[in-house]
Amino acid sequence: MGSPSIIKSPIFNVVFMLVTMQLSKRINWDDPNSLLYARIAYYGAQVLVTILAYLLILYIKKRNDTTPLRYVPPAGPQGGAPEEVNTTNCEYDIAQVRQFIKQNGTSIIMISAMHWYFNFTQPLVMQSIVPLKNLLTHKVALIYLWGDAAEGDLKRPFKAESPFAALMGGGSSSSSETPAEDSHLKKE
Repeated sequence: MGSPSIIKSPIFNVVFMLVTMQLSKRINWDDPNSLLYARIAYYGAQVLVTILAYLLILYIKKRNDTTPLRYVPPAGPQGGAPEEVNTTNCEYDIAQVRQFIKQNGTSIIMISAMHWYFNFTQPLVMQSIVPLKNLLTHKVALIYLWGDAAEGDLKRPFKAESPFAALMGGGSSSSSETPAEDSHLKKE
């Protein structure tokens, strides 16, 4: 089946943001109905994305990919030596979706603070759509929902992406999770 390449394109992201920002400038924010509709759209979209993420977790559990996965996670901020993690693809994918849910929750808190305390209204429009797009283009969703093969950028463990990597010409940050070497698979 494969995912639509347009939604993963950086050019699409830039055009989408610019168009959404221009459209949000045309909304009459002084009208209480417009503001109410924007709030309903924003919080409704967040609930929808959270429900869809939990449904994705259920789908992952249903598929139950028990292929063993060994990797060394990146070092934490405390600087301790990371230990090798032994898990399955199913557990790893569920952990990745849960991490997405936490990031989405953080985004909800930040946008809500910007809106309710600082009276910013335009981010409500863009953030009503972006989380859904982020869920549909998440690496786990690309594998399970779109049917993309788990190879290349979708090979587990996923590389930690830097938000500025695309601008700088790179693909991922240097602090990515690295697969652990299987000593019994090596041939000397």
